[in-house]
Amino acid sequence: MNRRFRSKRNIPIRIPTQKLLCFQLGNERYAIPIDRVLHVLNEFTPHGALESDRSLVKYKDEIITLIYPSKLFVTSRDDRERQYLIVCTLKEGERFAIPVPEIPTVLEVGEDKFGEVPELYQQANLPAAIEKVIQSSDNNIVFYLNLDKLVNPTP
Repeated sequence: MNRRFRSKRNIPIRIPTQKLLCFQLGNERYAIPIDRVLHVLNEFTPHGALESDRSLVKYKDEIITLIYPSKLFVTSRDDRERQYLIVCTLKEGERFAIPVPEIPTVLEVGEDKFGEVPELYQQANLPAAIEKVIQSSDNNIVFYLNLDKLVNPTP
């Protein structure tokens, strides 16, 4: 038998993965790319809350914008106290923060688990920040957020 032409059936196909930071607000779970996360803090004081669900917070020696993504969905509203702060960066390097009630978790997801948002669902005024849906290992849906569109929601 010629060994040069061995079958490659036994070689497992490696699916690339992405590391995400996952957090829950109300009934919904969200994920953001971990490479855009600078820090997770457990002490912060918001200042100057606006009707748009934005306020300011001090991070190290700068004042950054605090964005509450709880307005994305009706079921995201979470009245629990926000005890953790996820400090992130935009593509331009500007910093902002997302307050969450529980410590976020790291989620490693195969790229094959990222799916498009169904067209019929998108037509119902879906926020621009919702870029993809992920089917997690526990069969729940996780909404993948585009951080730049979360901050600047213009279509």
